Amino acid sequence: MTYEVTMEKDLDKKLEEIQSVNFKEYTLFTKKVEQIQNYAPIMKNHRIHFNTFEKPLQDFKWVEVNDKILVFKLDTIKQEIHLCEYLPQEEVFE
Repeated sequence: MTYEVTMEKDLDKKLEEIQSVNFKEYTLFTKKVEQIQNYAPIMKNHRIHFNTFEKPLQDFKWVEVNDKILVFKLDTIKQEIHLCEYLPQEEVFE
């Protein structure tokens, strides 16, 4: 039972650009998304493997990928992972 992955349209375009320019980074990104899908069904993993922002952004989770931050939301009821943003660390943690 894996979670369905959806993403913002802007992120989809950004990933297409990354795929054409830096296939290694794209591959690492997709492997991290697969890992998130595998960890998501177990609630305990949400605290262990995913970082959570402080209020008011506590609905968003994040993981580090390629020295960048992948921001996503987990909906356990719909069993869905919604990828929101993929940014350099400096832009997320200023």
